[in-house]
Amino acid sequence: MTQSGYAALTPSGFGALWNEGTQADPGTVRELALESGVAVVKDQKFTKEEFRAFVSGLGDKVSYDDDDDSVGYGFTDILHLDGTREEGKVITGRGGLPLHTDGVLLGTQVDLIVLYAAEARVQQDGATLVCDQITAWKELPDHLREVLDRGHLEYMATERGYFTNVPEGWYRIPTFRDYGRVTSLNLALPFQADEALASWNVRVPDVSAEESERFFADLRAHLLSDRYLHEHRWSEGDLVVIDNQRTLHGRRGLADSASRKLLRGQVTLAKVEGAPGAISSGSAVQETPAR
Repeated sequence: MTQSGYAALTPSGFGALWNEGTQADPGTVRELALESGVAVVKDQKFTKEEFRAFVSGLGDKVSYDDDDDSVGYGFTDILHLDGTREEGKVITGRGGLPLHTDGVLLGTQVDLIVLYAAEARVQQDGATLVCDQITAWKELPDHLREVLDRGHLEYMATERGYFTNVPEGWYRIPTFRDYGRVTSLNLALPFQADEALASWNVRVPDVSAEESERFFADLRAHLLSDRYLHEHRWSEGDLVVIDNQRTLHGRRGLADSASRKLLRGQVTLAKVEGAPGAISSGSAVQETPAR
């Protein structure tokens, strides 16, 4: 059980399910998500404008406008994750996404991710995966920790229609971040070879391709352990609010007969300038009170 008495979603004690059948208020859901890592609320009803207002009630909406108005195909503040079949679109498409943290490639501070199922006709396919990365990091095997403690991984954004304002080619991103509440992993796993389209590539610097692939295979297996993972199978009306500083998330691909239309918002709490910064993961993971 969580401190607030809601049922946990993983063996590590992570996550909380709110199944009370009432319309949720932003303040309660925000506190539940910050306490538990991810809050799942059933049987909600929002129009797009009502969802936008709910997201605003959680904190400051992350909005890509002005100089960044082309990011994410120009979605500004509410992104439609509608499983499009449009050629070349990965993040809003039908394929899977590896575990990642929002904002890692764009260098954007995202504290909460807000997902709402306006429509869902899926079973196991299309599920959203949420990893308790803080516990997984504390329990990381030494050979994986040593690589992350080097401080950086190298990324290449391949879905240029989404990542319009990041460097061309390979660039380095710190492996840890701290936006004032908790120090955590700052990473995105690579797409696997059997996935037709990739939105990004990632590698370990200064090692062979084979060594880099072995590292990510071992890291993926650790993070996807049942101990740390909540697999959310969507039903219409589900609301999922994820603490992006304490989690990694991804998704399973959609089968041809399945459909899933999600609305996604992102929220920043207290803005921290200059983050993320690399630190040693051998240091104690310290949480400070949520702001």
